[in-house]
Parts: sequence; structure tokens; C-alpha cells
Amino acid sequence: MRTIAICTLGCKLNQAEAEGLREKFEERGLKIVEPFQKADFYIINACAVTQKAEKETRQLISRIKRMFPKTYLIVIGCFTSILRLDREFIGKVDKWIDNKNKEKADKLILGQILKKKKGKNELKKKTRAFIKIQDGCRNYCSYCIVPYLRKEILNKPPQKIIQEIKNRERNGCQEIVLVGTNIGNYRIGKYDLKDLLREILDKTTIKRIRLTSFWPTLINQEFVKLIQNNPRICPHIHLSIQSASSEVLEKMNRPYSRKDLEKIIKQLKQIKDINLTADIIVGFPGESEKDFQETYNFVKSSQFLKIHVFKFSARPGTKASLVEDEISDKIKKIRSNKLIKLGEKLSEKQRKTFINSTSEALIENKRSEYWQGYTPNYLKVFFKSLPTGQAGKQNLTNQIVKVKLVKFYQDGFMGKFISL
Repeated sequence: MRTIAICTLGCKLNQAEAEGLREKFEERGLKIVEPFQKADFYIINACAVTQKAEKETRQLISRIKRMFPKTYLIVIGCFTSILRLDREFIGKVDKWIDNKNKEKADKLILGQILKKKKGKNELKKKTRAFIKIQDGCRNYCSYCIVPYLRKEILNKPPQKIIQEIKNRERNGCQEIVLVGTNIGNYRIGKYDLKDLLREILDKTTIKRIRLTSFWPTLINQEFVKLIQNNPRICPHIHLSIQSASSEVLEKMNRPYSRKDLEKIIKQLKQIKDINLTADIIVGFPGESEKDFQETYNFVKSSQFLKIHVFKFSARPGTKASLVEDEISDKIKKIRSNKLIKLGEKLSEKQRKTFINSTSEALIENKRSEYWQGYTPNYLKVFFKSLPTGQAGKQNLTNQIVKVKLVKFYQDGFMGKFISL
């Protein structure tokens, strides 16, 4: 039996694409091995969104070829746009598949390389599955390379999405995560993300529907009501905010202002038990101390569960890389640390608001003596035993259980199990 290893770098969209490849290969009777184990074929689903990601991809390619010189190495994803111009790495990779052909990567690999090997294996059961619904972006934020790497807009037909979700359901999956370059831009004619969510709710029985990163401007009252009225949609939204300074946002080519952000947060807070997370960039060229303070104050007032703070790094090929008035690394570090510390305080404060409340946790695994899982609003919970004292003898993986959040600590809550 031929073996395949899949290494994935980058975003949840890449993770979803890799998961889809894995399942298709398993259906054809191929054996999937873990990364850095010997395999006949290695697939690297690569990222090049940041210079750091590009560097990690290059290091991974070199490492795989050094460890397994006879393996057939295939690189797919955003890095292929750069790979084509790099003679050094063209020689290291046996086959590359760019984003234009990514949707048929499985057929290219199976048909041309694996010779359509027969056989079928039962898919492994998974607690959560990523469902890719959309790809591509043409927003051209001044700091972002993605529109140049994933320029073509692709929206998966709703009937195909529904079928993928049903397939996951049959395999025991309890939660699906809708992913894409920008899922809020999902649209086929007048049919948009809200219509897709309604159809998923109507035509499937999947217990949880989780959404990934949103542009703030895609949040409106109709969307808020949809989540309010449907508890199967998880009350957790990740916002791609980047800054709360109107001047910096304009330089970033982001079509909203601080006032817009405040209105959007206020709308989202209407949703019961919602938790919000966000991306923030500090040190964008020309960001003054006043601009940074506006972002800091906005974050402080918004009750985020978590913020992801990034120090601006110029990406060659973007407009921002050509802008002068670069912020020093020292100031970037100071601002980043300040915002990270604020985020930690806010996270603790937000989590503590849920102490003594009850929720349902989807159990993912057991480590040491603790079962671990997540609530719909993305609180990580841990509990040790059932009231009967039988937790150690029962497999609760992939079960949804009721928990009482009784004790907060560092990374989440200690959840006391109360009933199934």
C-alpha cells in the first residue's frame, strides 16, 4: 500500500483543503502517515502570506527532502506562485500545483502520480470538520499578499456544501467549521452566506455550525438575528479588525472607520453568551502614538475573549511595502507587548463572567485524567470525572455533555460535569 504524508502550514482554509485531500486519499485505499514519517509521497500545503510563513515553507521543503530524499514531494497552495520564480526550489520539488488547479489537486495526484489505486477504507471519525465554502479575495488591503496569490473568486455550490456536511454527519461529526479566504463574501448571484446558513440548518442535523474570520462590514442586524434565533450556530465570531484608528484603516485600504466598528460590536453583543476574538496589527507605517491609543482604547472597551496581535512586517509585492514612514522595531515591540498584556487581562475578565454558568461542551480528547472540549462560544473546558465516578471507564470523545463552569484558570475553565 502506498503511503502519503500531508504537512499543512497557514490558515484554516489550508487545513480544510488538507483534510479534504486526506479523506479522498483514504477513500481510495491509500495509507496516510503522520508528518515527518517515511512516506512514498509528501504533500506540503504551503503558505506564503507573510515572510515568516514563506521562510517556514522553504525550511519545511528542505527538511523533507533532507530526511527523505527518495520521497516524491508535491507542493500546493500560495507558495507555488513564488516557487515558479525560484530555480533553487523548483529543483527540490517534484510537482507543484498552484491555487488555480487546487480544486482538482486530488485528481491530479491520484490520476497522474498514484495511478488510480483501487481500494476503499472507512474514514476516521472526527469531532470537528472544516468545510471549505469559498476561496479568493480581491479586497487588496495594502499590507496583504493574499489577493495576488488567491485572486480568483470561487464559491462552492450550496448543494455540494450540504452533501459534504451530510457526509461528515454520517461519519459521526458533531461540528462543522465553515472556512474560506473571506467567508462573509460567499455569494452566488443573490444567494449569500445567510442563505447558505439557513439551508444548512434546514437540510442537515449537524449539531454545531461554527464560522471563521469575518470582515467587520459584513456584520449586520439580519445576520445577528440569524445567530440569535438558531442555537446550532455557535455564538463565537472572529473579526478581522486590524486597527481601530480611522486614519490607519484608510491607509490599510479597509472600508470602515472606528465608529463603524463600535456599531458592529454593539450589534454582536446582542447575541446571548457571544464571545468575540479579533486580529490586530500594530506598527503599520505612519501609525502615530495617537492612532495606537485609539486602537488600544477600542480593544479595552470591546470585551474580547482573545486578541491576536501582529507586528507589521512589510510583505514584498504589496503597496504597504513601498510606503515610507516605517515604524521602528523597538516601538512595534512596545506597542505589541502593551496590547498583548491588555488582551490577557480582558480575556480573564471575560471568561470570569461565565463562572457558575452551565453550557454544553463537545469533548475532543482526554489527556492525563482530564476530558477536554469546547463550548459553543469557544471556552475551553476540562473535567475530571462523572458524578458516578465512571469517567475513566467511559469514552466521552465526540460526545456533547453538559458542564458547569466552576473554576477559571490560565487557559480556560475547570468544568464540573453535571449530566449527559
